[in-house]
Amino acid sequence: MPELPEVETIKRGLAKRIVGKTIRDLEVRYPKTFQGDKMEVEGHKVEGLKRRAKVLAIKLDNNFNLLFHLKMTGQLIYKQESGETNQELRAKGEDYFAGGHPDHEWHAKLPDKTTALVFHFNDDSVLFFNDMRKFGWCKVLTNDELEKLFKDEYGPEPFDQEFNYEYLIRQAAKIPNRNAKQFLTDQSIIAGIGNIYVDEALFDARISPLRKVKDISLSEWKKIIESVKKVLEMGIEFGGTTDSDYVNAEGKKGGMQDHLKVYHKTGEPCSGDCGGVVERITVGGRGTHYCQNCQK
Repeated sequence: MPELPEVETIKRGLAKRIVGKTIRDLEVRYPKTFQGDKMEVEGHKVEGLKRRAKVLAIKLDNNFNLLFHLKMTGQLIYKQESGETNQELRAKGEDYFAGGHPDHEWHAKLPDKTTALVFHFNDDSVLFFNDMRKFGWCKVLTNDELEKLFKDEYGPEPFDQEFNYEYLIRQAAKIPNRNAKQFLTDQSIIAGIGNIYVDEALFDARISPLRKVKDISLSEWKKIIESVKKVLEMGIEFGGTTDSDYVNAEGKKGGMQDHLKVYHKTGEPCSGDCGGVVERITVGGRGTHYCQNCQK
């Protein structure tokens, strides 16, 4: 599932292409994916895009928003409405990009069997929302509904001023026996980080994912905050991590995977020169990678 850096990368790429365009028509090919009234979408202009946690909002000019969650296999693919493949479009110099779960749809003529929604813009460009497993969704929400959802369901963003050691200590006091991995991946506590970046941040901070939050010291909380921001900044800089289910906004693999220290490094020597090896364990149902020599 795309995390903060991946969704941020998609947001930036998509914003360059659709802000200012009017959605001429919305084709709902899989009704369960779309939650709302298409009449609130058709004929309205895109004013901007916003990312919150792992979701993406497209703001319209009528007090409504399209909120997307890609889940595991969702894709957003933008191209011209010619029906040509991306290779054919690029050969003609036409714009094209894709973000989300990579598979043959990057190269196929769309729509196809995985296409749930098709947004037709006034300049004959198109945004396809594909989803092989159909777990992703698009909701139509008013500005007030969107802000309420953001406030009620998500904690602060890692780059917000509110994300500080005082806040984390207060949250930890409510659930003192929760381990560090489960604590940091809880979206109601911190928005946007999941398996990849939590594993990397805890390794950088030299904190075990199994540590109870009640046992984390003030200096260690400060280091965790520093490490979370560091790995997320790297993720954004390198265009996201290419795991089994992510390609960035240009339809290309991200580069962050070349800089990962523990995630998917099971059995490899620890990069911390401690003589240990990276292990994979399960924490709260999540695959978790760490070095028990370095991380205490």
